Order: sequence, then structure tokens, then C-alpha cells
Amino acid sequence: MPTTVIDNIKGRELPVDWQRKMKAIPEESYSVTIRPQKEERSLEEIMEDISREAKARGMTPEILEDILGEPIKHIL
Repeated sequence: MPTTVIDNIKGRELPVDWQRKMKAIPEESYSVTIRPQKEERSLEEIMEDISREAKARGMTPEILEDILGEPIKHIL
């Protein structure tokens, strides 16, 4: 089963037990990632997830180059 991402779901729309566990704010938007526990993923899939999460947190090629101290050859 592939990973499913649900973006921009309001805290109030989450299952009640999830709301309690994560102390969800009713009007706050959340992204929910659902994946099977025993999912076997390729390195490419893992790297795509890392890239997507980095971009969502504001990572840019310029910031990555600054962190690495050298130009990068691939775009995030």
C-alpha cells in the first residue's frame, strides 16, 4: 500500500483521539501522512519524502549550498 498524504486538514476534522494526543488546535491546518507499518520503500522514495518535508519547512537550494559550503548539482 502506498503512502498517503492529506494536506490542509483542520484540527477539528481529525479523529478525536488524534486531536487529544497531538493537542490539535481546531482551526490550525495539518498535514497527515499515512503509511503501512511494514512498507518497503526504495531509497528514491525515501529521498523524495525527505525532499518534500525539507521544502515544506522552507529549505531552498541556496540554504542547502550554504550549509554544505559548496554548490549543489540537483534542485530540491
